[in-house]
Amino acid sequence: MTRTIGLALSGGGSRAAAFHLGCLRALNDRDLLAQVRVVSGISGGSLLASLWAYGPADFADFDARTTELLRAGLQWDILRKALTPAAAARNLTAATRARAKGLFSRTVAVTRTANRTDALATLLAERAFGTKTMDQVTHPGLDTVITATDLATTNAVRFGSTLSSCSRYGTITEPVQVATAVAASAAFPLLLPAMERTFTFERVGQLQRHTVLLTDGGVFDNLGLSVLEPGRNAAFTPQVFNVPYVIACDAGQGELPSQAPHFIARRVARSFETVHRKNQDAGRARLHEWGATGRIDGFTLAYLGMKDHRLPAPPADLVPRERVATYPTNFKAMNQADFTALTTRGEQLMRTLLPFGTPPAPSTRMTQHAKPWTTGESPAFPGSG
Repeated sequence: MTRTIGLALSGGGSRAAAFHLGCLRALNDRDLLAQVRVVSGISGGSLLASLWAYGPADFADFDARTTELLRAGLQWDILRKALTPAAAARNLTAATRARAKGLFSRTVAVTRTANRTDALATLLAERAFGTKTMDQVTHPGLDTVITATDLATTNAVRFGSTLSSCSRYGTITEPVQVATAVAASAAFPLLLPAMERTFTFERVGQLQRHTVLLTDGGVFDNLGLSVLEPGRNAAFTPQVFNVPYVIACDAGQGELPSQAPHFIARRVARSFETVHRKNQDAGRARLHEWGATGRIDGFTLAYLGMKDHRLPAPPADLVPRERVATYPTNFKAMNQADFTALTTRGEQLMRTLLPFGTPPAPSTRMTQHAKPWTTGESPAFPGSG
């Protein structure tokens, strides 16, 4: 079977991971996961992408393990690991050294490797990925890309099954553990410190050591679509995937409620929310532009936060947007009701929207553009909300 689909799983913490699991259930039922050429994961989407790509080959086993992990949560275990006396002492010592040297200095020595994000990486290794490296994908023919952001250079650092790289420095020569890549991509800056790592980079035959400060991939591209952009130039990026069909799972919450942010804390937070939301809208608009101009043959966008009345044929038992849109993006344990609501909405949206995006039939290449989804007036496009 020819793999022709690019799958993008957005950020959004545990809300995203649960929503994406529902989307993958629908794709599995349509036998479309076997056609995925590359999966791009961001933050919470990187967790779900990696649980699938590096987990059990059988979908039911993957589903069961993912359900167990999300229901149990990670947040308290992260704190327990980070706050053990030994870990706390290492973190305090490392933080003191980092401050003394200057956190953004271009030193080769790693100065801070004992913080809560490192605890997350250790926890992910113990509970999900072991010592697996990015090249050890479960499904033959599938590529993976997990994106983090380097705060030192403001560039993306992309960890991939074929290669890992930073456009500023070149390709990483060492194997990268899956747990490290996922923890770096999911390190939401307000809650988790940057993960500091030193890698050997190769560029034009030259090897150099550089330290990167890895934080949430959503800072750079929260939809995970940039690596799937058609026509990417291999001279500027080593990760080029010219897939004819894109399936995007977007866990954004959609239109935000009105507020009156008169004071500084809320003014800053609301300004961030505005910039983030408009960047999200721009990313979705690019996907529509790719379809409208024939740069891809078609796409499906399952958007958690879209208004229910914009669905072309909503199911009678649709989980309403209001039920799940405000679910937090942390990794606390999920109760059964919230988990079921998020996964069910993901599955319902994907099942509803797939026929309108002209998804590929097994073993065939698409020949039609996704006409219903190529303008800003389409039901899947958020517009101003």
